[in-house]
Amino acid sequence: MAGTELVPEKITRPFQLMATWFAMLVILVPILLTAAANITQPAWAAGYLVVFASIVILVVITCVILMLTRFRPNLQEGKEYAEWLKDQNTYSSGYLVKDESEPRVAKTQQRTLRSTIRSESPNKHFLINVVNTVGSPALVEALKKLGFNVEIYEEHHVPKEEMNLRDRRESEGIWVGSRVDSRSAIQALKVAVTHWPELKYLRLSGDGGEPPDYVHDELFFGGATSAARRHGLQAWSQDELLALDEGMPVEAFHSAIRAKYS
Repeated sequence: MAGTELVPEKITRPFQLMATWFAMLVILVPILLTAAANITQPAWAAGYLVVFASIVILVVITCVILMLTRFRPNLQEGKEYAEWLKDQNTYSSGYLVKDESEPRVAKTQQRTLRSTIRSESPNKHFLINVVNTVGSPALVEALKKLGFNVEIYEEHHVPKEEMNLRDRRESEGIWVGSRVDSRSAIQALKVAVTHWPELKYLRLSGDGGEPPDYVHDELFFGGATSAARRHGLQAWSQDELLALDEGMPVEAFHSAIRAKYS
């Protein structure tokens, strides 16, 4: 915004949206009330404008209250919001946003680090996060023995002493980064479903949304079952997952995953 002029291109943060709503009130309501005070014909027009101005005020106030209560997590900056979504066990399509606040230097360093890791081990060019549940440590160790870069996911918004084990029946999703090569992804996936038979839903990062860039270089075991069902994912059987060909091209792997979308 510049003064009372609204510049859509400059509205890039959630709190700026609320400021825009208030700016709209400052601009629109006085115009409506001034028009109501000066209009004479038709007779009902003045009352209509006053009522409409009142409705606009109530709608904006209601929206602001909802944003500050029910949707308060959505007001976080891109990076913090992405972490919050991961803490909810979902890379929700359509809700993850770009992190534009990360310095370009940091992004360059990340790309350099990924290139270095790729040259060291074919299984270490991406990160595997495993949700904290019964059997997770054994799965992490099994993946590490194969050279994978893997860790149990820590919920950044929850103190460690308050962290609880997730219910495996409520964490049946596998979120697949779109840049992870098919051979490594399938190899890790087979190890995971052997240790954790409840895993049955697959979804590619970015399908229907625009997540932070790093998500495309990760696997996440233990995504929320509720999120998988909300996205209309069809369940895979353990036999189907174990039968995936590790040698298939990445395009064929992605097509197989999308074939299970409703």
